[in-house]
Formats: sequence, structure tokens, C-alpha cells
Amino acid sequence: MTNPYGPPSGPQPEQPYGQQPGGYPQSGPIPQQPYGQQPYGQQPYGQPPYGQQPYGMPNYGVPPNNNIGWGIGSIFLCWPFAIPSLIKATSVQNLWAQGQFQQSQEAADEAKKWGKIGIIVGAAAYGLLILLYVVLIIIGFATAVSGSTY
Repeated sequence: MTNPYGPPSGPQPEQPYGQQPGGYPQSGPIPQQPYGQQPYGQQPYGQPPYGQQPYGMPNYGVPPNNNIGWGIGSIFLCWPFAIPSLIKATSVQNLWAQGQFQQSQEAADEAKKWGKIGIIVGAAAYGLLILLYVVLIIIGFATAVSGSTY
């Protein structure tokens, strides 16, 4: 009985001189594969190896970065600008899969643009809000110190 989990156990029969344990000679022609099996690294029916484009299809490389990070960042600072950024970012992969490579790149660029606008506007608004609070606190302290003597 053969062991399905590893090499056979027990004493091994001696191999004739010049042969490996599999029964193939150490040198000479490569043994043929049984019918229906492909040699290592070759695909059946002339298909290209894994990761390569089939013959006749243009290789456009990888899809562009969808820039979804800009949209997520702008959610926290100025959400009205995050909405178009996220919509454009989620459409990048779909456009690429449909073969609309130029529209996919344009959607990625638009997502980045709206995300940056949202972050800049939101950061500026929060900066102005903090500045307003600082000015109001200074005015409050100034009026409290001068006080009225009625």
C-alpha cells in the first residue's frame, strides 16, 4: 500500500545504475508528458502564461490610482466636496474594466481634484474658525480687564 502523505516508508528497492528513483534516466531526452497534461509553464491551446495579455489585445498596464483617499480625507473636513470625489473614485475601476481607459484616467484625476478642493476648503474654514475663536477670547479678556466703573 502506498502512503498518500509522503514518501514511501520502509526499505527501498535498488535502482539500476544511471536511473533516478522515478525511473527516468539521469541524462538524455526529457520524458514526454502523459496525454492531456501540459509541461510546466505552458498553457493549453496556445494561451499565454499567467499575467500576460492574449495575442491581439493591447497591453494598457495597470488601472490608474482611484485617489479614494482624497475623498475619504475630505469627508472629515468638508463633506460637500467629498461626494463628487467619492463618486468619481468609485467609477475608475468600472471604466477600466469596460475598456474606457481615457475616461478612467479622467475620473481618477477628477476624484483627486475634488478631494483636494474639499481638504483645502475644509482646512481653511477650520483655520478661520479657530482664528475667530481666538479673536473673540482676546476681545472678551480685554473687555473684562478694562471693566466698567459705574
